[in-house]
Amino acid sequence: MVVSFWTMYEGDENFFIFEALDAKILAKLSQAKAVILPPFAPSELYFFFKNQGIPVFPNLELKFKFLGKIGALLLFKSLNLPHPESVVIPRLCGIEENPYRSFEKPAFPFVVKGNHGDEGSEVFLVRDEEDFKEVLNRIKAWERQGRYGFILQEYIPTGFDARVIVIGKERLIFFREGGFLKNLVQEGKTIAPPSEKLKQKALMLVENFLEKTKLNHVAIDLLFKEDPEDEAKFKPLLSELNYSFGRRLIGEEEYERLVRSAIEEFLKEQGL
Repeated sequence: MVVSFWTMYEGDENFFIFEALDAKILAKLSQAKAVILPPFAPSELYFFFKNQGIPVFPNLELKFKFLGKIGALLLFKSLNLPHPESVVIPRLCGIEENPYRSFEKPAFPFVVKGNHGDEGSEVFLVRDEEDFKEVLNRIKAWERQGRYGFILQEYIPTGFDARVIVIGKERLIFFREGGFLKNLVQEGKTIAPPSEKLKQKALMLVENFLEKTKLNHVAIDLLFKEDPEDEAKFKPLLSELNYSFGRRLIGEEEYERLVRSAIEEFLKEQGL
């Protein structure tokens, strides 16, 4: 029995992702041979199935084990994969009230990223002390709301970045240019790859990451840092992970087609 909580795919049994789960329904769910969840599924439901050895699509394990932007950065670090130089700050008191050592902030300019924002909503370019004070005031407001954690990250002024959309075995890469924020919601637009070699280097890094993590539904954002020793001139760096991502780059219809195809491939691998 294939159980689906994702409205775009019809299983043998179908449930609303926020279904009221009584004893009868939980007993039925425990009989599933495979489960399809939307990428915004709650962790409790995901691990309910995983702890019973029931295969789940998509793989959300690392989304819940490495939470937010801080989690993604520490994941890259733990896998020894290239990423921007960064300082992780779990709470503001870590730099304002540390009893053991004083905090030395990076040289200006640098980037501040809130742990929970999406589509550039919590990303700021800090050019000077005045900018930093303003961002710290925002962070204090976030903490009053119970939203903790931020990152100080090196500023990489390259005029382009890239997003690789991973759905099952598909890898779709899109280069973008714009102002400081290059996503399509903010200031960006898609461009052709600066070079075929750079495109292949970016895809190789993504493939290395996927081989280590087994993720099968994620958008991976890449930055590119100048590398004078390489003829491609730039080195790709893993920047962010987005498990729920916009469809602007591929379109809603194509996205749904790719997801259904990936689910069918997943079920075939389970012998279903």
